[in-house]
Formats: sequence, C-alpha cells, structure tokens
Amino acid sequence: MTTVVPAIIPHTKAQLEEEIRKVAQFATIVQIDISDGIFVPTKTWPYNGRDLEYFDLLKTEQEGWPRWEDLEIEIHLMIKSPEIVVLDWIKTGATSIVAHIESTDNFQKVIDLCRENSVLIGIAIKPSTDISRIASFVPNVDFIQCMGSDFLGKHGVVLDPKAIEQITALHTTYPEKEIAIDIGVNEETAQELVSAGATKLISGKDILESSSPEEAYNYLKSIE
Repeated sequence: MTTVVPAIIPHTKAQLEEEIRKVAQFATIVQIDISDGIFVPTKTWPYNGRDLEYFDLLKTEQEGWPRWEDLEIEIHLMIKSPEIVVLDWIKTGATSIVAHIESTDNFQKVIDLCRENSVLIGIAIKPSTDISRIASFVPNVDFIQCMGSDFLGKHGVVLDPKAIEQITALHTTYPEKEIAIDIGVNEETAQELVSAGATKLISGKDILESSSPEEAYNYLKSIE
C-alpha cells in the first residue's frame, strides 16, 4: 500500500494548528514545508517573522507540535544552506528531515546531524536536476523525494512530466530505495506516479482543500 503524507505550508501558528488537526484524524505522518524566501521565493513561518516565540518554545521542548502524540512530523527544508539550521529543526521533535541537493554544497553535514540525532533523512531533487548529482548520497539517506516541479513553495502547482521520467530513472537505478513525490500529486496523477516507481505520495491542496480530506487521503493510499 502506498504511503500518503499530507503537506502543510505554515504561515502562522494558528494555520499550522488548524491544518494539523484536520489531517490528524486519519494520517500518521505530516510534512511541514518550511521556506526562507532565498532558496524559494516564499517565506513561511518562522522565516516570515510571525510567531517566532512558538519556534523558540519548540526548539527548547517547552511546547510540542500540535497532535505530536498521534503524528510523526517530517520537516521539508526548502531553505538555503540547511546544514546551518537543521539542528534547530531536529530539536523541535521532528522524526524526519528533507533537504534539497540544490540548496547546499555540504549535504553530508545534513546527513551527519540527522544520523547523530536518530532522525530520518530524505534527499530532495528538482525535476531539472540530473540524478547523478545525488548518487554519492543515496546509500546514506532513508529516501529520495522527487519534486513535481521546479516551482516550489506553494500548493496547486501542475506536475512537470520530467518528474515522472525522473522517478522512473531513480526507481530503475535504486529499486530498493523509497521514492517520494511532492507537488502535482492528485487523483488524476497518482496512478501514473506510483506506476513509475513512487512509493510515497505527498499531497497538500488535494487533501487539505477537499470537501472530504479523509476520502481524498484514502483514495491516494489505495493506489498500487
């Protein structure tokens, strides 16, 4: 059965809490998309300057993520030089981290910090990036996250056909490695993505804005 992960792009604490509560009724893991306005144009919490005190409370374990007892928290760092701040995000109680090969010249440092703190690590790659760029890191990461478009940081972006080609190539090259796809995941594209080799579907708009989020989630989960 395919793993399905709702994706949340938080701009405020209130929005984060509301959307986590919505998906916690049926999901077991949620991906929180964090962007700094440098690696991608969008700035999310906490890099938009909002609710900074909440981030401080999370880092010092004075407060936990909403529904942390029920959900695993996966942090998707769409930021420049993630090795500088990844430890702060690990301290919030994240169970896994995703960082981009294009965002750093020291991806090994991200891997090392995750391993030292018993946190899973995924390597993300844009469809325009040659898969050879991640070859040396693949044996040391837990999964690969393909992006469905080069345009990152917002919901509702159309799937780039190059992403399907990339998933196929990665699945052929690394048949035992978990391959996630984020962006452009919906009821129309899910079957083709899974058939290409994706085993983890990350979906934001298709779940969060559905009239029945749980039904949308269960449909994606049923794809084989």
